[in-house]
Amino acid sequence: MELIDRYLQAVKLALPKSQQDDVIRELSDEILSQIEEKETALGRPLTEDEQVAMLKQLGHPMMLAARYRKQQYLIGPAVFPIYWMVLRLVLVLVLFGMAIASVVVAATGRGLGAALGILGQYPFGAISAFAWVTVVFALMEFFQARFNLFAKWDPRTLPKLSKAERKNSTSESAAGLFLGAVFGVWWLVGLKHQFLIFWSGIAFMHFGPVFQTLYPLFVVLVLADIIRHTIVLLRPGWEKGRVAFRFLFRAMNLVVLYVLINASDLLVVSDATDPKLQTAIKGLNRGLQLALVMVAIVTVAQIAWEVYNLLGRRAENGTHAAVNL
Repeated sequence: MELIDRYLQAVKLALPKSQQDDVIRELSDEILSQIEEKETALGRPLTEDEQVAMLKQLGHPMMLAARYRKQQYLIGPAVFPIYWMVLRLVLVLVLFGMAIASVVVAATGRGLGAALGILGQYPFGAISAFAWVTVVFALMEFFQARFNLFAKWDPRTLPKLSKAERKNSTSESAAGLFLGAVFGVWWLVGLKHQFLIFWSGIAFMHFGPVFQTLYPLFVVLVLADIIRHTIVLLRPGWEKGRVAFRFLFRAMNLVVLYVLINASDLLVVSDATDPKLQTAIKGLNRGLQLALVMVAIVTVAQIAWEVYNLLGRRAENGTHAAVNL
């Protein structure tokens, strides 16, 4: 029964992870037992309206989950799951906004300190966001306690069933977003101030002109990587979007690899009068181009594998649809 499954899903999302499996197993057995008793008494399956009436008797998923939660002091257990979800969303959006701003500052050619300084302000932005969200939900808790905002609800409005499971933890995904932004900023600033990449080696070599030609595309790639990590955080179950974005990201990487492989000089000697250094840099350029070719082959293989899996899933879904008919 889809409506029952949607109700159990909503309750599960409002429970702490440590309690989810046990509570949902117990609640599922209880609900199915009630349904079986009613169907036996009626001599027929329950209609949707009868299922709706039974779920209304159980109460709103948030209120039912609140019975299994420990009492919260400022935010009550009925509102706390929504509060926690919104708080995480706001914290992710604050990090996303600061990461984008940091990349924009880096792309304008300003120093590494100015660009990373924006990301360094994230703890203060997070504290401010936490304070505002907490105040808003404290007020919501106040009005919920007095006006019982969850009293009128319709089980038919419950979210659709989600088949995807979160593979990565929120902390891992957030760390990926933050570290990806830091690396991207360092790379973009380093292309303008190459001593940040080569350090003392800048006295002997630096990047060829092709890297400045590709600079706008590097900016797009860094922004795309930040957006990709943000999608993982905000929509972990959106598998189609993640696959499409991953495909686009790898396609852009292929464009960069193609241009770099066909460039005459990836690295240029700083002292053109030193023949030994020129010979060494030429050998290094050949080695880098060979490595880039290998990376391009791996990227093409990854794209081909993604396409194969996508077509395979579509064929499988089509087969299931045909069998159901």
